[in-house]
Amino acid sequence: MDTIGILSEAFHLPQTKKPVAEIFRDEEVPFGTLSKNIDFQRDVGIEEVHVTDAMPSELAVTASRLAIDKAGIGADEIGLVVDFTSIPEDYVGPTWSAAGLVQAELGIRDAFATAVNTGGCASYHLALKTVLALMRAEPGIDAALLFAGDRTPRLNKTYYPITVASDGGAAIVLKRHCARAAILGVETISVGRLHDVWYVPGLQNLAPGEEPTEAALHMYAKMEKFNEGVIPINFIMFKKVMARLLAKHGIGFADIDHYVYPTFSTWDQAYFMKRFAIPPEKIWTQGLRGRGHVQESDMVINYAEAVEAGAIRDGDLVMVVSNGAGFAWSAALVRH
Repeated sequence: MDTIGILSEAFHLPQTKKPVAEIFRDEEVPFGTLSKNIDFQRDVGIEEVHVTDAMPSELAVTASRLAIDKAGIGADEIGLVVDFTSIPEDYVGPTWSAAGLVQAELGIRDAFATAVNTGGCASYHLALKTVLALMRAEPGIDAALLFAGDRTPRLNKTYYPITVASDGGAAIVLKRHCARAAILGVETISVGRLHDVWYVPGLQNLAPGEEPTEAALHMYAKMEKFNEGVIPINFIMFKKVMARLLAKHGIGFADIDHYVYPTFSTWDQAYFMKRFAIPPEKIWTQGLRGRGHVQESDMVINYAEAVEAGAIRDGDLVMVVSNGAGFAWSAALVRH
């Protein structure tokens, strides 16, 4: 089987930041404890996030250009462009994604552009798995660009009860016969009954006579369903996807050199590390306090920062994991 690796990864975060204390004030975030004795405002661990008035596609274009420049390849070498942004973007429509826009802006003329974004913050993995399959099915596709660009609504930065969202964009370039960051496999699991734990209602769900407002495009959470449906199985599902990957390659958890995990919150990361006995030096958490959660881009950004800091080195086995509203759990195994 052809080796397909991550030739480059890049991200773009707006310079402007907003303190989380101001976000909680503006959005009237509730106080009080959740399941497992967690107090959201006390234990989220995020102090500020990046914000912008730029369109999500602008963030995606900037990150994609950085990734292509870093890869050192021409636009004409890219045969596939995939958008893995998980929430509504510049336009809300059944067939629009930023994939075509990015393709046009970067002059990627001879590529197919599409989107894979139904896995929430696990959309990165779903897109990765899809692109690997397409590249192996179509030998003519030598390189692929995967990207995301997010700008959450001004008064909807808080994804209670799990995190605070940051605006930003990220991109990777996959290349055939690339030994760097070779993707050994991707595993995903979805649970359909949890499809609406988090949801964006949209105008179609307004009550008769209800005045349309921006709030119709805000993220909402069903707390009872979160506590009773997600919490009890969360780490069971994480273990399943990771164990499947490890079994396929005849290795164990002790063989993993580094973990890339979303920057949701300090309490969430603490539970993840405790559940799988992961020492702090094996997981990148430095971006949490000053950046928060850049949704599906977390996996790219945290990977890129860990590589830049020397936490991930040549030859390391890296487990990249996430879960996302939809509801999905995913893991990718990479030999850097």
